[in-house]
Formats: sequence, C-alpha cells, structure tokens
Amino acid sequence: MFGALFAAEAQEAEFTADRPGASTGPATVAAGVVQWEQGVQYDGDGAKGMFTFSNTLFRFGVTDGFELRLGGDAFIYNDGEAWRPAFSGLTLGTKINIFEGRGAIPEVAVMANLAIPATGNEGFVVEHLAPSLYLLFENPLTDRWSLGYNVGVEWDGTLPAPTAFVALGASYAITDNLGCFVESYNYFSRMGNAYMADAGFSLQVARKVQLDLAANIDLCHPAQAWAVSFGVAWQLNK
Repeated sequence: MFGALFAAEAQEAEFTADRPGASTGPATVAAGVVQWEQGVQYDGDGAKGMFTFSNTLFRFGVTDGFELRLGGDAFIYNDGEAWRPAFSGLTLGTKINIFEGRGAIPEVAVMANLAIPATGNEGFVVEHLAPSLYLLFENPLTDRWSLGYNVGVEWDGTLPAPTAFVALGASYAITDNLGCFVESYNYFSRMGNAYMADAGFSLQVARKVQLDLAANIDLCHPAQAWAVSFGVAWQLNK
C-alpha cells in the first residue's frame, strides 16, 4: 500500500510495506533486504459461503530501487458441503523504481508479475503463463498526506484479453508509527466490471515489523462481497 513508510532512524533506510490494500506503492525494499509480508483474510460471499485466505509475499532488494518478489495464496474455501484447502500457485515478480519524484511530478515505479502454471491445486491453477504489468505512482501532498494511484493490465492464463486495473487512494500518517488509508480500485474486462473500495490502518510496532488491519467491499454487491484482513510485514534481516 502506498504511503506505508516510516523512518526508523536517521541512518537507517525507511521501512516500506506493500500491505494492506489492493494498490501498491512505488517504494522498493533496500538492497540486501529480505522482507516477508503475510496476511489472513476472511471473505463473505453470499452465493458460495465464507472463505479464508492466506496471502504470502517475499520481497528481496537486489539493488536500491530494484526488488524481486515471490508470492502465493493458500486458502480454505467452503464449497457448500465442507471446508477444503487449496493453493492458487506461485507468482514471480519484480518492482523497479524509475523516478523518485520531484515537486508535482510523482514518484514512479513499474511492477511486473508472472503467475506460474501447474503450481496450484486443480480448479485454481492457471492454465498458461499469466503475466501482469502495472505503473505505480505516488504524490506526497503534505508531510502526512499522500496520494497514490496504479494502472495496470492482468492476464488470467485462460482468456486472451487482459483485465484492466485502476486504483486511486489517499493515505495519512496519524503519528510517526500509525497510518491509515482509503482507496477505490476497479477491474474492467469483457466479462464485466468490478468496483471495489477498502480502508484500513497500519502500525509499525518495531523497527522491522508492521501490523495492519483492513476491510474491503464490492460497491455493486456490498452484502454479498466483502472482506476483512489482518497482516504483518516483517523485515527478516538488516
């Protein structure tokens, strides 16, 4: 999530986390840093029951401004008869910061991901390589307010046409360690559009550890599609 930056000490690199939220900020982890980001999400689905997701992301700073990413979603779902475990497969990616921002010109990064076939359970695995590509922007508005926005395209490994992704949100640093955000994120495809919103908080409890709490909702079907999540971002070294 954009804006999730805290300066731990003057001589230390800023801590940055890509959770919570659907959008992604342009900041990368510092060179040599290994960071683990883990979330647990509870979804309400009026048609199929309740779902519990576990979202895992590892980030590795190759150089300043360039990181590699490895992620995957393990979850338990209700098929109407019983709760069953599943894994959606692995995703490899990278984020590259290409401009630090100056004045009204935003900080800019590009993020690319690739979902790997045959790494998930039947019914959830992608059939072909499924790439996604995003441009990530952030404008600091004041010392505590920032505005972030993403645009991207996502392929699902089945359909030839991609889904467009657009996100816009604002974050506010309540204190040096506590932040909040609100955002709108939308998907546009030939199969139909989805209009979502979420909001939440992040709290840096130690120099290398951030906790978060968030909720999201489908604006077109609020009673049938909503979720709450809790997560942690933990810098494992440095």
